[in-house]
Amino acid sequence: MRLDFWRHWSVRARLLAITVTPLAYMFCTFVWYAYQSRLSEVREEMAERGPLVAKVLADSSEFSLLTHRYDDLKPTINGLLRADASIYRIDVLDAQRRELLHAAARAPGEPDARYYEAPVLKRLVFVTMLAADGKPYLKDKAASASSVAVETMGYVRVTMSPSALLVKQTRRFYVELLVASFGLLACALLAWQLSKGLNTSLQSSMRALREADAEKRRLIRKVNTAVEDERKSIALEIHDELNATLIAARLEAQRIVDVSETGEVRERAQSIIKLALGLYNSGRTLVRRLRPEVLDMLGLDGAIEEMVRHYDGAHAGCRFVFHADGDYARLPGEIGISAYRIVQEALSNVVKHARATQVTVALSLDAAGLRMRIADNGAGFDPALASTGIGIVGMRERVAAFDGRIDIDTAVGAGTRIAISIPIGAGV
Repeated sequence: MRLDFWRHWSVRARLLAITVTPLAYMFCTFVWYAYQSRLSEVREEMAERGPLVAKVLADSSEFSLLTHRYDDLKPTINGLLRADASIYRIDVLDAQRRELLHAAARAPGEPDARYYEAPVLKRLVFVTMLAADGKPYLKDKAASASSVAVETMGYVRVTMSPSALLVKQTRRFYVELLVASFGLLACALLAWQLSKGLNTSLQSSMRALREADAEKRRLIRKVNTAVEDERKSIALEIHDELNATLIAARLEAQRIVDVSETGEVRERAQSIIKLALGLYNSGRTLVRRLRPEVLDMLGLDGAIEEMVRHYDGAHAGCRFVFHADGDYARLPGEIGISAYRIVQEALSNVVKHARATQVTVALSLDAAGLRMRIADNGAGFDPALASTGIGIVGMRERVAAFDGRIDIDTAVGAGTRIAISIPIGAGV
């Protein structure tokens, strides 16, 4: 049985469970205690009544046993059986415990495992007689003997039946159970009404939070889109204006070199050509960082593969490996550029901080969405100390903007593994 079965419950169901579970436990405890108390009362009543009935009947049976008139006991025994439904059977035994007389109740019932016995005693009373001289006549009794002699003539055995007592106690138990059930029902109804009000309030708060969260994601997407648009605009300005100007400057300098003789002017013109070419290459690199053209031409998998190949060639001490699976032509552009920026930030962190020798980037796209995994065997870090870094925060915000999930598994000295999943429908 799963212990997290309650996770699919509604808020109201959870509130009811929190409220009603202690009440149900108390109700069950009370019912069990009341039931055990009634059984205990039955046992105590039988233990008290059985010896008393046996003693009273034994005291009243002395003459009948002495005169062997056992039939005289039957009316008394039958009267007791009719008067007390808890008596199951009465047996009259002789001194050797042989049965002389027995009677059983006609009412149905089960006998108790125990029985209660009381001895029937014969008491001989010696009467002191005076002789003619006024002194006690002691012919038949020694002077030191007691004036009363006791002898056991037989036994009265009483077997009780708990059935009648249980019926009486059961009625009381049902009354207590009914009262407790009404109390539990009243508490449950009260909890239902309270949970209804709390559930309405919580649902309103949760709807407000979900709307705020959705608004936040929309805002993040708009901000990221605005940033990317601005980067694209800057990249176009650099490409169309600055780089074109640098090309023109280089061509003018090359013309000066062509028409100049050897000397300082020619050398300065060649220096201008070198500076213009360097600035042009820097401009192209800046343009690629601001707006990767390869993303538009090759798609996300091709752009990230080109990025990984660049890192692999630029860092001889670290091996960068790339794997991709899926058709990325249907991937929305917003998700594509965000995924590219996430991988870019992750690889930048690896190069700056990880000191890794092996880095793996894996992409997978299917009906469930886009999944990315960036893993390295570097130094790792303490998530509690580094979770507030700008790079990680930016990655989390980009993933959250599309209702995705990011998991960072790392520890000091154990490398870092970043797993990201983005629903493909979130960006459509």
